[in-house]
Amino acid sequence: MKPYRLFVQGKNFLIKKNSKVMRYGFTQNMFVEADSPSQAKLIAIATTKLDKELKEITLNSESDPPQINVETFWELDVLDDISDIDTNRNFFVEKRWWQFWR
Repeated sequence: MKPYRLFVQGKNFLIKKNSKVMRYGFTQNMFVEADSPSQAKLIAIATTKLDKELKEITLNSESDPPQINVETFWELDVLDDISDIDTNRNFFVEKRWWQFWR
């Protein structure tokens, strides 16, 4: 198995914050071990979808599900130093295309 670093992006997450429901997206670095790049992507997406904390705060209905994509990935080398890479989820408010000036 090989180590991979993946940059995961989530979109269309309805989350209640400060008593107001808004649409959020997030970015996150993940590290997984897999046999191939395609398996690494599947593991990262499945891990994110099954994340208990994320499931608890998400208010989406089945007709409007959130989206999770792997934007890019790197196969890591034994010598790569990953100790200073943040793996926390970084949420942001999603804006629609007509809100570009806000």
